[in-house]
Amino acid sequence: MFERRRCHFTHIFELFVRYIYLIVVIAVTFCMSVAGDLASDEDFMADLNEFAGSLGSVIIIIGVLAVLVLAGIMLLYCTFKWRHTYISAKDNTLIYESGKFIKKRVAIPFEKINTIDMGRNIFERIVGTCRLKVDTGAYSGNEEKKQAEMNLVFKLAEADEIRSYILSRAEADANAEALEMGKETIQRKEPDWAIRAGMTDFMLYGLTSSSVWRLFCLVLLGVCFIAELSTSFVEYIVDMIMPFAQAAMETAARYNIIAIVIFALIIAFVIALISNIGTVVWAAVRFYGFRVAREGRNVIVRYGLFTEKNYTLQVRNIHAVIIKQNVFQQLLGRCSVEAVCMGFGDEQNETALLFPIIKKDKLNELLGVILPEYVTEMHVKPRKKTGFVFHAITPAIFWAVIGAIAYVICSQIMDSAFFVGVAAAFIVLLRFVNGILSYRNTTLDWNESVVSVQSGGFRKTTYRIRTDAVQGVEINTGLIKRQFGIGTYLVHYHGPTFNNTSVAKNISVEFFAELANAVED
Repeated sequence: MFERRRCHFTHIFELFVRYIYLIVVIAVTFCMSVAGDLASDEDFMADLNEFAGSLGSVIIIIGVLAVLVLAGIMLLYCTFKWRHTYISAKDNTLIYESGKFIKKRVAIPFEKINTIDMGRNIFERIVGTCRLKVDTGAYSGNEEKKQAEMNLVFKLAEADEIRSYILSRAEADANAEALEMGKETIQRKEPDWAIRAGMTDFMLYGLTSSSVWRLFCLVLLGVCFIAELSTSFVEYIVDMIMPFAQAAMETAARYNIIAIVIFALIIAFVIALISNIGTVVWAAVRFYGFRVAREGRNVIVRYGLFTEKNYTLQVRNIHAVIIKQNVFQQLLGRCSVEAVCMGFGDEQNETALLFPIIKKDKLNELLGVILPEYVTEMHVKPRKKTGFVFHAITPAIFWAVIGAIAYVICSQIMDSAFFVGVAAAFIVLLRFVNGILSYRNTTLDWNESVVSVQSGGFRKTTYRIRTDAVQGVEINTGLIKRQFGIGTYLVHYHGPTFNNTSVAKNISVEFFAELANAVED
């Protein structure tokens, strides 16, 4: 056991930062209210003008004072909260206490702790501290839990000491239970970093994960923001671009559609190049030093340059593995791997990443090192040709009708609707190709330990779900699809959020009974 202790005092300032936005909002609202009252007071305004003052300077002074007062109150509150927050351990339980007048005491059995997350941002790395999060993955009533049971800041050595103590006690309890049941015990040892990511992995991840459309959106938002701030700046940009635009239009008129296509390709290439360079740099910084290892009954993952992530996942609480591939990764034979673990992934932007990118044919080798329980080969079930109709042909026809309607409407109100027709044809083609890929990728497979569900077109996702984590299987068949003997399979499984479901569309209904029996057994 370890005695009652507080977290590091810098936790006061990290708590305080969370309230800054609230302080600013309250101060601005208060100042606007005061300004309205003063502006309506004619005597005050007359006195203000007499002393050559201005309402703006008064508002600024009031605002600064309001911010200082509120900041002081919040700082005192954060200090008070820190002084009355403790953790301790007794027997097989971690105890978290907070509050003075309204006391909160949480007892967390070590065996119920699913994940231990040790994260460090830039400030914490400078001062030598570490954020320690302990999560059980429990739900609160009928609502999804949005935060960990414990989220405090300690000195790095102290956080590592607490983590090691929890893991060692949990391991001892697990071994005692294994001995009672006649199973083999497992001894903890220092992690052997069998899997590491290098610069080549970062480059491939950045190149295959680049989202050019996001860059378009950022540029558009930036232009709109600047336009709101400065009309003269927009006029300057327009005057600078117009000569090039006129030259481009003259060239396009001279060489017709070929010049337009070449010009569009050049622009797209430049934007894609900028986006890819940015994504590669971002991936190298985010996943710097990425490594993963199996440590007894736990999986340890560490990475990050400025913001360091270091989380421990208990294997018994990993209920599924997700393999993701976008269209570029499919062409290059690469994939990214994530774990679905109770207690991790229920907070915003929290993902239990096992590897950012790896060769698809090395996947089972990776899982064999850290999660041999999920090593399996997916066998494609016999497909019905009618599935291709619903995957590719029906959506293409739908979008073709929408495109034709848009073309007819635009041709009535515009001199030429050529580009509208080209855009509609391009969308139909993309939807058709995505449907073909979806037809090829969608399949089901299962054995006594794992249920595999694969789906998606340009973005292919494969779920390997532990059979005993499956909560139920479901099949939906519409009136038309029922005539062709196909339906949509839904596999519901136990995970960190309420809605954990993998979907496979337009698969033969004849597999449902066999799958349901495998899950029940």
